[in-house]
Amino acid sequence: MNPALISPSTPTLIIYAVSLVLVMWTVIDVSRRPSSQLSPRVKTAWIVGSAVGWLLFGIVGAFIAALYLVGPRRRMNSQQW
Repeated sequence: MNPALISPSTPTLIIYAVSLVLVMWTVIDVSRRPSSQLSPRVKTAWIVGSAVGWLLFGIVGAFIAALYLVGPRRRMNSQQW
């Protein structure tokens, strides 16, 4: 493989792309939840926390999104079945 294709910024771009996908997944999942599962106030907190965290600090938003995906989302999905 050509060493010019893999620059130091390539891993950074991959990390940011993956973190953006996590944040988008979280925002879509939270916004689709009914009010009986998540109150509007809690929805807003998760969406703003992950989106603003990603926009301002990058990986922080992905961390917040990951917290939602492995915590509240998993509990809500297990209660549906």
